[in-house]
Amino acid sequence: MMIRKIFSKIKSTYSLIKQEREISKSDYVDISDVKALCLVFGPYRNLTSLSAAMAVLHPNCQVLNHAQSKILPYEKVNFFKNYSDSKFSKFLKYAIFLSLSGERGRLGGSILFSHAFDKSDVKEKYRTRFGDSLLKKNINCLFWKEGLHLQNHFLENNINTIDLINKNKKIVFLLPIRNPLDCAMSNQNTGMSNIFHQINSNSTFQEILKAILDEFLLFFNYKKQIDSNFFHYYQHSFDESTLKEFCNYLNLPFDERWKEDVLNIYNIKASYPHKKEDIEFYKNYVTNNFQEFPVEMENLLKFVK
Repeated sequence: MMIRKIFSKIKSTYSLIKQEREISKSDYVDISDVKALCLVFGPYRNLTSLSAAMAVLHPNCQVLNHAQSKILPYEKVNFFKNYSDSKFSKFLKYAIFLSLSGERGRLGGSILFSHAFDKSDVKEKYRTRFGDSLLKKNINCLFWKEGLHLQNHFLENNINTIDLINKNKKIVFLLPIRNPLDCAMSNQNTGMSNIFHQINSNSTFQEILKAILDEFLLFFNYKKQIDSNFFHYYQHSFDESTLKEFCNYLNLPFDERWKEDVLNIYNIKASYPHKKEDIEFYKNYVTNNFQEFPVEMENLLKFVK
């Protein structure tokens, strides 16, 4: 048992040293033009791939896909815990560095390796404009597509979202809003609903739906406190004005060619069929719990009209 513990400690130390070396490789990355870090809020299966596509097609936005296991365990780049400006800078450099390579799955890297882009026009439009280069020039915004895993990290480590923004106004949160009933169905079908702390394989559809709506409610409460750092959009009202807001919140210049590319790729699958009792549950939950946010309540109810 003692030998096993010693080997485990040696392995852990070696892993830490190896990761420190990897992080140091990113020291060369230029972050002088970065004005915003955009973090995805809310559940997976919720237009997150569309949002990442919007971001990666912008000439001044760099996208990191997943990679939380390469960042959150390491003190030097995990600026969320014990925040400092130097750790934030190291994070930006390392995250951009990670976005220049990678692989499929949770290990992440460049969003262009994502399976979600295999059959899309995103890669073609990207290469038509940027060629084979994975590094943008004049990066104004780093977009990190991680989502609920990051929120769980906040919860597990008592990280206060509003306090974090008050320490660094460059941090922006983005919440896409797909039809919540479809989002819940997709999460249930893929098993990704289990990422929610309170959800497991025995949870009902309505429990998953409630967890998703509670994430939206949390976001709206944060936005009420600091509107400038929380941006959301709805599946049913996506247009040019959405893209202008996207640029405004993420501190990006509006780009006409980018606008045309994004509107061209915007394609949402038809809604799943849903049980009447689930639709009624949705209507009642939204009506009873979103009264403080009447505009958002109205928009959420549009999904079932």
